[in-house]
Amino acid sequence: MLPSRTVKFTAKYLLYLATFCLPLLFCVPASYGRPAARDAVQTTPAAESVAVPDHDVQCENNKLAPDWKLIWDQARQLAREKKYREALVQYELLFGRKENIDEARWEYTTILLHLKRWRQAEAQLDMLTAHEPDNKSYLFALAQVSLAMGNVERAVKLYGQLYGQAPDGPEAVPALAGLIRALERQGQDEALLPLIEQLLLRKPDDLNLQKKLARLSIKLNRTGKAGDLLRKLRQSSPNDPEVLLLSARLQKKLGHEQQAITFWQRLVAIEPGNREGRRQLMLYYRGRGNGAMELKQIEALLKKKPDDTVLLDRGAELNMELGRADRALEYYDCSLALKPDDKAIVRMRYEAQKALARDLLALVENNGSRMLWHDLVKVTADRPGVYRAIADLLREQGKVAELIDVLTVIHQEDPADKQAGGELADLLEKQGRVDEARLLRKEMNQAGKTGKNGKKMPDSLGIHQAGCRNLK
Repeated sequence: MLPSRTVKFTAKYLLYLATFCLPLLFCVPASYGRPAARDAVQTTPAAESVAVPDHDVQCENNKLAPDWKLIWDQARQLAREKKYREALVQYELLFGRKENIDEARWEYTTILLHLKRWRQAEAQLDMLTAHEPDNKSYLFALAQVSLAMGNVERAVKLYGQLYGQAPDGPEAVPALAGLIRALERQGQDEALLPLIEQLLLRKPDDLNLQKKLARLSIKLNRTGKAGDLLRKLRQSSPNDPEVLLLSARLQKKLGHEQQAITFWQRLVAIEPGNREGRRQLMLYYRGRGNGAMELKQIEALLKKKPDDTVLLDRGAELNMELGRADRALEYYDCSLALKPDDKAIVRMRYEAQKALARDLLALVENNGSRMLWHDLVKVTADRPGVYRAIADLLREQGKVAELIDVLTVIHQEDPADKQAGGELADLLEKQGRVDEARLLRKEMNQAGKTGKNGKKMPDSLGIHQAGCRNLK
């Protein structure tokens, strides 16, 4: 018979085995004890995929499954349901119980990558690569993280290492593509060119890669190579906007202006809002003295960027040259909304008002002052300004009756204009219409005392309210 002390020790030892050791013997993950992610290298950008299996952790004997297996199963299930933040919590609980399961840590890391939590992912990958420094899935992910975090030198080193290890292997293409992205960030154009050519040999039908090589060849003055590439691209993709853009740039670099213009014209026909194409055509037509076609390009450019004051001023100038004072006034209105203190624009705007006033003078002379006021809203936000210009012309020509009609409209629409009101009263008196003049002065005095008509609206505010609507 065993001593009681021996029996107690044996019982405690068996209890220890049952609690801590047997679950490890009978519940072992399928990949436990071997490196995670070895069989299928994950080379795609890690942020786009989550490496969680579609099944639970497999044990040799489920009857003895420990609690950490249940936590792991729950983490996987949440990840499969795309409840990634909840899954992260379960993985962190798992690591609190059992931190040395690389398979689980890799699954956790891919979720972090998917959520773009780069710094946390980097910490996990550093731990994983410390255990297994040659695991390609880990290295691809670490290169991706390094690039995302701006550690470009590390990304270049990692992608270069992966490509150098197997330049003819299945991972060569993603490694080479990653290396190209990293070198682009560094601006290493000379180093990029042969690498893109290498990648194109492996992906000969990749249209974007062909355009990338053509773009870089133009930049590096490899015009022969760029020309060959673009000829082939125009055959396969004749209406591709970028192919036309690159073709135009190449012809411009070669000094072939007419060929370049042909490509710019084809480009804007397909993509009317292309700013580079429109600007190149604008400069071309300006050099040829073709104001109408230059203005057409400016109008297209302003649709995309209506606050470009250089274009607005040039558009106004061209409209004046083409005899379109009404359109020029719209351009000056928009320009003054952005530069209200620009005296040069104020002066040119007044010249446009005078030109428009000359065009409208016949209507005023035929008793159309009131009707014209209503129609003028379609032309400009500053109708009083145009009417003052009309008044200036009538005053110069000594046409008093017509001047009285115009001043009457200005006073009725803008009672705060004391200059117009005072001149109107003076003219009425000279015409013997004393009662009307006296009544007008009385109204002006009462308005001045009570302030009921308020302060005169500044022109620039009216222009702001117009919002350059006709140029958009």
